[in-house]
Amino acid sequence: MRRTSLIAWAAAGLLVLGGCDAGQEAETAQETPDVAGVDGTVGEVSLDDVFLDAEDTVEAGASVPLRGVLTNDAEQADRLVGVSTQAAESVQLLDESGAPSADGIELPADGQVEAVTGAVRMQLEGVTAPIAPTDTVSVTFTFETAGEVALDVPVAAGGGPVD
Repeated sequence: MRRTSLIAWAAAGLLVLGGCDAGQEAETAQETPDVAGVDGTVGEVSLDDVFLDAEDTVEAGASVPLRGVLTNDAEQADRLVGVSTQAAESVQLLDESGAPSADGIELPADGQVEAVTGAVRMQLEGVTAPIAPTDTVSVTFTFETAGEVALDVPVAAGGGPVD
C-alpha cells in the first residue's frame, strides 16, 4: 500500500510539472493585453476599455477616435443615440463602414459592439483645446433605453492605425 501511495504522488507531481511547461503554447499566451481605458455601466449596458485613441497630444481643432466595447445584456436591443463632451464641438457616431450614422449605433440584445480596434464608431470632432496623453476627458454616453452615463476617458494609444 505504501508503494501505491508513492506512485500516486509521483504521478500527481508529473502532472503539476507538466502544466508548468506550457510555454508559448499556453492558452494565456494568445491573450492580448487590456487597453488602458475606463469602464462604466448604465442599466443593462456596460462600457469597457473606453479611451481616446492618440499617441501624442491631440491639437485644438483636430479629430480623435473614441474607442471602447459596448455590451448590451438586456433581452431587447438598445441604441447609443448620443455622445457629448465639452472637449469637442461634436462627437460623430459612425456606422460599420465609417459613414456618419444619424440613427446612432445599435446594440443588439445580448450582444456587443467592439470598437477598440478596426472601424472607428465614435469620433470627437473639433477638439476645443489640446488634449495631452496624460489627460482625461469627461464624456457622456446616452442610450435610448439604458439612459446616460458620464465617464472620465483617458488618452491611450490604440491597437493600430486608423483610416
